[in-house]
Amino acid sequence: MKTGSGGTDMWCAVCESIRTCKAIPGAEVTARPVDYVQRRYHGEHPDLRWFQRGRRCLTCGNEFLTGEAPLKFLFELVELRDALGEIKAHAEQYIVESEKAADSLGQLTKSLGVLRALRLYKEA
Repeated sequence: MKTGSGGTDMWCAVCESIRTCKAIPGAEVTARPVDYVQRRYHGEHPDLRWFQRGRRCLTCGNEFLTGEAPLKFLFELVELRDALGEIKAHAEQYIVESEKAADSLGQLTKSLGVLRALRLYKEA
């Protein structure tokens, strides 16, 4: 929300609260001349576009970049994070189960060795 004090109320990570932040050129934050450009896109994914601004918290002086992106993109990001979380959980479960299976196979191999030894003993 635009305020009468020359800035916009937004979250400051340093203050850990909503503070009035002034818009500044992104290059002032990053020291990269390319960040004077506000309309951005990803080189390998030109359909990913956003609007970038530098911000300065008027309370603590923290400088940071913000990006305005279409909500559709943010919802897609949430879906991908959820899917990745599921994949990670399944991979962790697979590791646990495969370790159990390896232990079981080791015990089975021992048992088979005992059976072979008994058979050899009976044959002798």
